Order: sequence, then C-alpha cells, then structure tokens
Amino acid sequence: MGNLEDKLNELRVAIDAVDDELLELILKRAQLASQVGEHKLDRGNSPFYVPSREASIIRRVLARNAEAAASEHQTKIPDEAIHGIYREIIGACLALEHPMTVAYLGPEGTFSHTAATRQFGATPKYLACGSLEMVFDEVESGRATYGVVPVENAFEGAVTPTLDLFADMERDIFICAEIQLSIHHHLFSYADNLDKVEVVISHPQPLGQCRNWLATHLPNAQLMESSSTIRAAQIVDEEKRNDNGALDWNKCAVIGPYSIVDQSELPLVKRNVEDFHDNTTRFLVIGQHDSPASGEDKTSLVMSIKDEPGALHKLIASFAGRSIGLTRIESRPSKKKLWEYVFFADVQGHRDDANVAEAIAEIQSKPGGFIKVLGSYPVSKPL
Repeated sequence: MGNLEDKLNELRVAIDAVDDELLELILKRAQLASQVGEHKLDRGNSPFYVPSREASIIRRVLARNAEAAASEHQTKIPDEAIHGIYREIIGACLALEHPMTVAYLGPEGTFSHTAATRQFGATPKYLACGSLEMVFDEVESGRATYGVVPVENAFEGAVTPTLDLFADMERDIFICAEIQLSIHHHLFSYADNLDKVEVVISHPQPLGQCRNWLATHLPNAQLMESSSTIRAAQIVDEEKRNDNGALDWNKCAVIGPYSIVDQSELPLVKRNVEDFHDNTTRFLVIGQHDSPASGEDKTSLVMSIKDEPGALHKLIASFAGRSIGLTRIESRPSKKKLWEYVFFADVQGHRDDANVAEAIAEIQSKPGGFIKVLGSYPVSKPL
C-alpha cells in the first residue's frame, strides 16, 4: 500500500511540475501577444482581432493533436477540448492587446451567448441585447467591438431577421468569422408529468427544431413564442412568483439549452428533444472589418439584378464559369418594391482571390446588377 501511495505522490509532483511549466509558457505567450498589440498600435489601423490568424493557430494545433493520436505512445485529447483550451488562451492574450466587448442576443445562457463564449473565451466583456437589431446597432456604433448573431440552422434554414438586417444597405457591418455550434434542446417544467403540460414556451427556432417531438409527445399543447429560450424560462418563473398571472405555471414547459439550469429553478424533465441529434446552428461574428485570407475561406454576399427571365442564372453563372462553389443561396424581399428580391450567397474563396474578385466585378457590370460583399472569413469546422 505504501509503494502505491509513494508512486501516486511521485506522479502528482510530476504533474505539478508540468503545470508550472505550462503556466510559464502561457505567460511567455501573453508577453509576445502584448508585443504584437504594441506593433498594431504603431500601425494605427490594424484590427487586434484577426480571425484568419486564429483559424491558422487552431487548425495547426488540431493537426498536431491528430498526429499525436497516430503515435502509439501518445494519448489523444478530443478536438473539442483542444479547441476550448486554445480559445481561452487566445482570448486571454487578445485581451492584453485590446479590451473587447462582444454583443449577443441575450439574456445570458442563450445559444448565442454560448456561441460567443465558444469563439472569444471568458475574458471579454459580454453585452446581452434584447434583439438582433440591437446587436447590429451596438457594433455599428462602436459600443461593442464585435457581435454574434445566428444566421441559419442545418434543419430549419435561415434566420430571416438576421438576413433582413444584412440586407439593410445603410448599415456598415462586416462578417469576420463564423461559428458552428452543436445544438441540443431540453424540456423544463414544474409539471410532474408530461400529460399536465398545456403550454410550451420557447424561441421560434427551437420550437421548429423540436416540431416532430412536440407533435408526438405533446400534441395538444399550445406553442408560445418568446424572444429567447432563457426569456421563456424567466416567463414561467415570473408566473410562479406572482401565482396570479395569465399562465398556469404548473402546466407550462420550456424548451431550451442546458444552461437554463443555471438561470432558473425550472426542473429538467427531458433531455435532447430536438428532432435531429446532429442539429447545428451557424452563427456569424460581425464587426467593422472582415478577415484576411486564411487559405480556407468563405465570402458572404448580397446581390440583386434586373428582374427578367434568367436573372438568377446570370448571377450564378458568374461564379459557375470560374468554378467557384456556392455553399448557400437564399432570397429575401428587398422591402423597396413589390415582388423585388435580393439574394444572399456564400461562395467558396476569399474576396481577394482573383477568381472571386472577377466574378464580383462581372455582376456589378451587368444591367441592373448590384453586389455587396458582407465579408470574407475563415471556414469553421463543427466539433
């Protein structure tokens, strides 16, 4: 028994030594990051947050992690853990270069908040906004350095309020990064069994992403929309405190993220009620600049052209003729003229790539052609 305890103590001492070494290296990295910040200040107009640089760091360490897994003498740490560790280190070092405020659709605990902390770590100041429009306003005014907004879900499609804000040509906003977040929805309720649930409250997107589950397990329940998933939980808690509101809190349920357990007293009743368990939502980071090329990039555009037969084909042909892939295309009303539409597209490549730049110029030269580059940014990977 003594030999075993001696061995454990020896291993713990070795771990402490490694921890000291890790901290020393992190402090050294922070010092180097501070020097980078000083050089950027000297240059005057260089952004402190450079998504292409961060993407290259993350891609490189994930590749090194995969190499380690291929070695029979190494233990592989999950990619999502490596990603999280380096995001925190990068975020802490970035804060030494320049303090940041990140706006998101609040309140705290929403999927937008989770996506924001996933991208920037725990160090920045986070600003919860009551609407997507407020997120755009905070960034455009400079009160927030960056904002995080949802743009599409893998199964429910586009988040149209976000697209409409991008379609506002008066706004001077750029996309500088994207985040792919795995989404799991859970059911919370004070009801002691599902048969007693009469109202289910959530944001419209989660209600849509759980449509089949709700139809099967709560077919008679009324669906009630809220501004966010966390707000839905707050509504039920407020009804419980008042106990004389319009809703019977004992017969309400809420669908939302696991973080509701930290924001509310609502009991968790059922896990993973989303219809598709590989459910993923894509978020965009908006700011006053986009990103330099990283080697694996995407460019988001909003386009329009003279309304005539074959109009959409003329837009797409400019990219197809140059072998530029479109990963997404979406139409939205222009809100300027009846039955007039604008088209949102994500294309493979950076706006500075010769073929992408040529395609953009060609569309601008077409009769009635209009195109606005919303931003180029590194392609993200779901973890």
